[in-house]
Amino acid sequence: MEVKQTEVAALCNLEVLNLLNEIKDMSVNNSSTGKQLATILYEASQHLQNSCGSQTPSDVRNLLGALLSFPVKLTHNEKLMIVNTPPKTSLELSLIVHNYDERMTEEQIEELIEIINNTSS
Repeated sequence: MEVKQTEVAALCNLEVLNLLNEIKDMSVNNSSTGKQLATILYEASQHLQNSCGSQTPSDVRNLLGALLSFPVKLTHNEKLMIVNTPPKTSLELSLIVHNYDERMTEEQIEELIEIINNTSS
């Protein structure tokens, strides 16, 4: 495997879905892409539409803005996981935020879950 771009950022599911839709639109014009690519694009798009279909770019921006103002610093990967799979309970949050019980108080945990619920669709 060859690395073509050394500086690539992690994308949220909504960004990947938009990228797949762009590739799908380009491949319609280019019939030489093959049936395998069309199948992969279709199946990946279907999965992402089911998981983030109601999420909009403004929802993602609002959630990230709210997470930036949260008093506890979250890592980039933690924010990305919160955007991709918004936790509804403290148990789900504990699976996303590393050492969350050491980094946050109970009130901050509840506040973070409330922020996520208020900014997610």
